[in-house]
Amino acid sequence: MYAVIVSGGKQYRVQPGDVVQLEKLEGDVGASVNFDQVLMVSKPASEGSQIWLGKPTLAGASVQGEVVGQGRGEKILIIKMKRRKQYRRTQGHRQSLTQVLVTGLSNGAGETSTLSAEDKKSKLGKFQSHLKAKGLPQTPKTLGSRKRLAAAKAAAPAQAAGEAKAAPAKKPAAKKTTKKA
Repeated sequence: MYAVIVSGGKQYRVQPGDVVQLEKLEGDVGASVNFDQVLMVSKPASEGSQIWLGKPTLAGASVQGEVVGQGRGEKILIIKMKRRKQYRRTQGHRQSLTQVLVTGLSNGAGETSTLSAEDKKSKLGKFQSHLKAKGLPQTPKTLGSRKRLAAAKAAAPAQAAGEAKAAPAKKPAAKKTTKKA
């Protein structure tokens, strides 16, 4: 049995055992999620073909899943250029994504399809997420920030060195000798 669900403004065809990559959802890895916006549920011909259609969604139908990956996808580059005008802009983007293992589905009419515990264990054993964790945020530069950063950088080692150990004593100056004519 499979279903068509809506998540993040997009439609996905899912069935128990699928790992689906969706727009960012709240929840840590291992958290369970429930999708209530089910547009359609269908049984294959081998089980006696039947289709349930919603107008626009099916009442009582739901899809259960488990979050197996959180992170950001591949970086894409956006390049703007106007020839002969000396105008070029480059910007990067990495979309936040969530990977969900579909564990069960219900059509709202009493029929359900679930993933067995051993199938779930084998799916999770083979699964490897390609999403990368989100790094530290970058603060925007402000007017005069280079001077402040340089001053802070120069002051930080001096403060750390002063706190850690006392400054070495200065060497006595060498005696000056003058030539007599």
